[in-house]
Amino acid sequence: MHTDIIICGGALAGLTLALSLQKKGFDVIIIDPRKVQEVIKKDKRTTAIAEGPRQFYNNLGVWKKLESKAEAIETISILDGSSSISLDFDYRDYLSKNMSVGIKSLGHVVENCDLINQINLKIKNCGNVKRVNSKVLNIEVDKFSAKVFLENNHEINAKIIVAADGKNSLIRKIVGIKENRYSYNQEAYVTQILHSKNHNNIALEKFLPGGPLAVLPMKKINNNYRSAIIWSDSKETTRSRLKASKVSPEAISYELERHCFNWLGKIKLEGHSMAFPLELIKPKKIVSDRIVLMGDAAHAIHPIAGQGFNLTLRGIEKFSEMCASRAGLGLDIGSIRFLKEFENSRKVDILTLINSTHGLNELFRNSKPHIKTFRRLGLSIVSNTPYLKRAFMKYAMGV
Repeated sequence: MHTDIIICGGALAGLTLALSLQKKGFDVIIIDPRKVQEVIKKDKRTTAIAEGPRQFYNNLGVWKKLESKAEAIETISILDGSSSISLDFDYRDYLSKNMSVGIKSLGHVVENCDLINQINLKIKNCGNVKRVNSKVLNIEVDKFSAKVFLENNHEINAKIIVAADGKNSLIRKIVGIKENRYSYNQEAYVTQILHSKNHNNIALEKFLPGGPLAVLPMKKINNNYRSAIIWSDSKETTRSRLKASKVSPEAISYELERHCFNWLGKIKLEGHSMAFPLELIKPKKIVSDRIVLMGDAAHAIHPIAGQGFNLTLRGIEKFSEMCASRAGLGLDIGSIRFLKEFENSRKVDILTLINSTHGLNELFRNSKPHIKTFRRLGLSIVSNTPYLKRAFMKYAMGV
């Protein structure tokens, strides 16, 4: 089998890249042992899509089909524990100096299963993309092409291979790209809740001694108000919450009510709860001979700011544009010189987000009195400085 580009990994990042490259006229083969319907069925998470990446999905023809399932984030409220000091980002504050932008929110919250389903439907309608359900056994790369050897005894040739197979990427390991790892000794408890009061399109990030609690607004279901929970804490505490959510869900509801009652009212757990270990994974490079890392394979970060997948989307958009420009000139999209150029174009964005999320998490985990005073002073300064607020919002929105 021959194609232009092989994408190893057929979940959210891999499918988005496949659609973007398809729109640029490339033939793509996705390799993943799972069928798409299996991915859709198992991924119960939600994703916060910032305004810039939302426009990217709109250009891909996906967003219009998602609008009825995506809930807008109009305000982000940041709280430092029990402190009375808060920092609120409201998209209307950004518009006050940018009236011609046409922005109506800071971003949207969408369920991964809905997003994956719509991307897959768009891919099917357009052609040029095939999905092979098998495992990768080995990879060979030479001066002119890359070859993937599969468990089903097939071989696929391409100009370039993209590893979009997650933070513990098998492809990264096969091609020998080393990575630096830092464990936060935290896990994220992820679930959904129903609540009696309207969330009013507010996303909460509350920094607690064990880690941040994020509450993200979701679309109503069966006329019930709904939100997503991402609660980072020590492994022991998170595992305890996960166990309690199955045997005593009212205990978790009570915990959440203590932090959100005046805002969300009575809370009830809804659907599946999960736990994910949190670590920083930073490969020493994101390209090799005819290989490029994408998504969590290229950078796995702390979910503290909800920006991880938006970073991925910016990389996907840039890579697709650069591939199309190079192919339009009749040049090799798999050359190491080109891939290094792509890597250099992404370095500042990746390092900025890695350092900021890592630094924020370490800062807010520190309970020393002078550190508390320092960070609350920082929140107050940003809150009272419109220029700084708009700068932070512009970066967070990706516009």
